[in-house]
Amino acid sequence: MTSMPYPQKHLLVRQVAQQQLVVCSEDTKVSTAVGLMAKHCIGCVVICEGNRPVGIVTRRDIMRITVSGQDLEQIAVSTCMSSPVSTVSTTATIDEAGLRFIAEGFRHLVVVDESHNIFGMLSETDVVNSQGVEHDLFLRSVSEIISKDALIIPEHETVRLAVERLETTGHSAALICNGKDIVGILTENDLMVSMAEGDLDLPLKDFASANLVSVEADLSLYNARKVFRQHSYHHLGVKRHDGEVIGLISYSDILRNVEMDYVYRLKELLNERDQALALSQHNLKLADKVMNASMEAIVVTDLEAKIQRVNPAFTEITGYEEWEVLGKNTNILSSGRHDKTFYQDMWASLQSDGQWQGEIWNKRKNGTVYPEWLTITAVENDAGEICQYASIFSDLTEIKKSEARIKRLAYFDELTRLPNRKLFNDRLNLSLGYAQEHNHQVALAFLDLDFFQRVNDRFGLEAGDQVLREVGRRVESILEEGDTVARFGGDSFNMILTDVDDNTAVSEFLNRLLSTINQPILVSGAEINLTVSVGVSFFPTDATEPEDLFQCAEVAVKQAKDFGRNSYRFFSSEQHQLVKSRYRMANDLHRAIEAEQFELYYQPKVTASDRQLVGVEALIRWNHPEQGFIPPDEFIPLAEDLGVIDQIGYFVLREAVRQCSSWWKLGYEVPVAINVSAKQMQRRDIAEEILEVLEEFQLPSRLLSVELTETSFLHCLEETRVAINILRTAGVRIAIDDFGTGYSSLSYIRNMSLDVLKIDRSFLVNIEDSEVDLSIVASIIDMSQAIGLEVVAEGIETETQFGLLRELNCNQIQGYLISRPMPADTFVDWYRSQA
Repeated sequence: MTSMPYPQKHLLVRQVAQQQLVVCSEDTKVSTAVGLMAKHCIGCVVICEGNRPVGIVTRRDIMRITVSGQDLEQIAVSTCMSSPVSTVSTTATIDEAGLRFIAEGFRHLVVVDESHNIFGMLSETDVVNSQGVEHDLFLRSVSEIISKDALIIPEHETVRLAVERLETTGHSAALICNGKDIVGILTENDLMVSMAEGDLDLPLKDFASANLVSVEADLSLYNARKVFRQHSYHHLGVKRHDGEVIGLISYSDILRNVEMDYVYRLKELLNERDQALALSQHNLKLADKVMNASMEAIVVTDLEAKIQRVNPAFTEITGYEEWEVLGKNTNILSSGRHDKTFYQDMWASLQSDGQWQGEIWNKRKNGTVYPEWLTITAVENDAGEICQYASIFSDLTEIKKSEARIKRLAYFDELTRLPNRKLFNDRLNLSLGYAQEHNHQVALAFLDLDFFQRVNDRFGLEAGDQVLREVGRRVESILEEGDTVARFGGDSFNMILTDVDDNTAVSEFLNRLLSTINQPILVSGAEINLTVSVGVSFFPTDATEPEDLFQCAEVAVKQAKDFGRNSYRFFSSEQHQLVKSRYRMANDLHRAIEAEQFELYYQPKVTASDRQLVGVEALIRWNHPEQGFIPPDEFIPLAEDLGVIDQIGYFVLREAVRQCSSWWKLGYEVPVAINVSAKQMQRRDIAEEILEVLEEFQLPSRLLSVELTETSFLHCLEETRVAINILRTAGVRIAIDDFGTGYSSLSYIRNMSLDVLKIDRSFLVNIEDSEVDLSIVASIIDMSQAIGLEVVAEGIETETQFGLLRELNCNQIQGYLISRPMPADTFVDWYRSQA
């Protein structure tokens, strides 16, 4: 057995804790707390009520408030402190505190005495430094812990920007650069000093550590720690042998590496202690615990089948308490369903084989008979003689119910109890056969709830399930005899309507259906109002096969949604042609990818102030061999449905970056913007893919912008947030495109790290004649610029529109007034003529 890894087995918390604490009261202003942190070079302030700790405010809390724009002079620390405070007693051992840090994930514990009065502060650093770590530090080098994603900020940027970058990325420090040269380090403590002095808008060069102290990458952590202590720094630059700074390390990085060994050793110690404890327990005690914890009933009898011991599961299954059955024969459980021969064969098997297993029917205390799976094993003593019998049995009632339930699930939806796809298809085939035989019509209706995702987002999945059950109940309640409603899954339903030779009667039913679903649904005290879009196809006029009927109904429901939702539409021959056309285009689209029929056009963007070129937007065009150029709004939605949008998006990315790199190498620095769909953003590797292509063509990231649609924020918010952070950290600019056409919300924009907002042309076409549209556009520009976004107006076609936008201080203009989209060669000629 391995011995305790550290010699200080009984070192107490009070011997290590830092007793010099900086404290304040709950009503202290945040600005005062900032001043205290700056003055004492500390990372947190403890909030006390009398002499008792009630909260902690850290530098990270302060930075979060600063980024949110709140006035530090006006708010009290109580609004942002972490509470309640996690404490540890002065009499606890260092190992006990170490286990607290591991189990609870804390980095600081407030130390209190027996009266719960504040004594000091204990950090993971204190715990690790109290152990013998020099050997571990000798074995590791700086290169093993260097931060490979160090944040680098130009020295001309402001302290305020640095606060936002550090808070957004979670870094504790940043490297300050002058061009390509690293000239200093900016730490959280520097920021506290700046905040205390109110100098957030001064350049970083005035606050970054003036002397950049660096160590070489192959230096041991032991010697690196000596450098840290020599200079009293918490961050150092890391350089190569040629002197170039390649990264950043912190004192915390060293400690974290040592902490991993310490955590491993503590866990090893705990494991050894648990093993020793387990071995010291008697086998009977262990068996007793297993017996009591078992979900199966256990009965121990003597050789005459008199009960000696039962477990809690026995009482749960049979209803008999232990005191009621002790000393009694097991035949009190007999159901009477088995004859004497059954039990004779059972005991004969026990005598010859030492066990018996099978299904048996027994009786509970309340008289009900139930099935159980029983296993009886003979228990031998040390002499090899049978001295007891141990029986284990489980109630098969639920299993048999489950078998029935599984059969039911084969034909019914578990959530709504409506028929599922299998049963619905069976009934549809029967209905079509009967209708064909008797020359009748059958209607197939497809119901799709409008914006149902909003119900889940706002009220939760459980509330969404309640709504689906209620919708299913309402639809079923108004159906005629012989009709069927089913749910295949999701938020859609399907109906079979028989005896529908009169289309007027179908319309009347569908109007009643819409009205029924439109009635408010009460869930958890809240009223939920739903609408539904319905598509209907008829047998045999629209289609004669079930699969074709489904396709026609789906086309009709899409028409209902395009019409404005909360309506129904019948399938028509025109729609049938659209379906065929869509299928043809789908086949052509697959061939277009292989045949490289796509190319990019580029539309310029200029400044509103002096019409100077600021970049281009790359727009894809499909050069169909028969139909000519097909605009993207016709084939991009189809590409998303077919699952080929990733291939098309990758083509756009590579071609745009390649072309931009080619221009850049010719001396034309023209930033290019590409559109990325919500479907692409759902892939977790989209950001890495973009950065790999930039690296492949050696294009500076500042020359690429990514334009996202609003649906990216609605359907894949977290994936979008992660991708944006990766790209912006690398220098790629991010824009929100077509703002105002979908689920526009300034909360998305304010909470996301964006650079540009593009106003959709639908808001701009009437600004010459509509005061309302002009006011909306002015408001969008003002609010966007207030939160630091550049604004681009797209679709501008007249000088009057251009002039109005210039008066509104719009940043950039894009549209036919400037130029139509053009091929790369044509753009170069245009660019030269503009120059």
